[in-house]
Amino acid sequence: MKVSEKYEKYAVGNYGKRSITLVKGKGAHVWDENGKKYLDFGGGIAVLSLGHCNKKLVDALIKQANTLGHCSNLYMHAPQADAAEHLVKEMGKGKVFFCNSGAEANEALLKAARLNGKKLSGEEGRKFRVIVAVNGFHGRTLATLSATAQEKIQKGFSPLMPEFSYAEFNNLKSVEDLMGDDVAAVLVEPIQGESGVLPATKEFLQGLRSLCDKHGAMLMFDEVQCGVGRTGKFSASKKFGVKADAISMAKGLGGGFPIGAIWLSEKYQDLFTPGSHGTTFGGNPLACACANAVMDEIDSKKLCQNAEKLGKKLLSSLQKIAKKYPQKIKLARGVGLMIGVLFQDNYKNADVCSALIKNGLILVPAGSNALRLLPPLNIKESEVNSALKIFEKTISEI
Repeated sequence: MKVSEKYEKYAVGNYGKRSITLVKGKGAHVWDENGKKYLDFGGGIAVLSLGHCNKKLVDALIKQANTLGHCSNLYMHAPQADAAEHLVKEMGKGKVFFCNSGAEANEALLKAARLNGKKLSGEEGRKFRVIVAVNGFHGRTLATLSATAQEKIQKGFSPLMPEFSYAEFNNLKSVEDLMGDDVAAVLVEPIQGESGVLPATKEFLQGLRSLCDKHGAMLMFDEVQCGVGRTGKFSASKKFGVKADAISMAKGLGGGFPIGAIWLSEKYQDLFTPGSHGTTFGGNPLACACANAVMDEIDSKKLCQNAEKLGKKLLSSLQKIAKKYPQKIKLARGVGLMIGVLFQDNYKNADVCSALIKNGLILVPAGSNALRLLPPLNIKESEVNSALKIFEKTISEI
């Protein structure tokens, strides 16, 4: 039985029909079951920070698997201690909690907001409302999809969790109108990824900082997709020059191995006390060994600088292509190696994506009829050039 037939017979159909079966990857390339080679600029949706089968990452994983594969959080182990130290050095003074995914990381942020709200207003207080942005994406657990102000994500799962208020992204007045002393936190993505790569303005994020300070609320950044070097800085907060109180991470942190984390600033680092939160697999030795390998490579190979440099080249080239084909492309936008291309309404992103795959380039669809380019942080200039050639050729053909 073919792989596709097994999927049809045995796998739940929540992802729809998939077009290719991948069997091998190396660097920025993957191969399908027929031996066809593709340039992968989807990166597992911003996960593969070092590309496929990076030697440092693979060696770290094998070494750890042969040493200590799992250790519950009832005990300590060096890989987790090292990963926490590294993250705090990158993010600033504070402490780290490890989990398994971006949704879990955002759940932890929401629980931290509740704990702080209770601390400030008392057990019977009402400081637990959270303001989020329309078209943001924070996960698919019941709490995080309630925080995700998108009808297509929330459809079918009502009643949603209460006490979330939805403001307009990049509209400070919209947030201000919803603000009050009952607000425990404001949670936003510095760059909305799933909605088509829409960056926040620096003024918007600075305004959120001021509003949160005024009302005693926590400012929380969801950097699950835009963090860990993707913007050209390790943390997107530093790229925008705005200090958050807490930040969620996942995706690129493990380079392909599942891991999530939150960083709590020094003021909030002790919100979680013994028994208030936990996880079986979060921060296990294998995951932390991979995270350490990723962070070591980002540091030693100067991959943030590479993301900055080649991201500018990629974006400017895509913007030129957009101007050349205005009847097909609305615009290209992004920060670092997180770039979105928005298409005109009569050119559906799913169809463009299929055409690109046929020509050997993998991208990731996003809402608002966009495609995302999320290549490895160690992508080479020659690979960027190859991707641009395939992209323009495909656009000219559709």
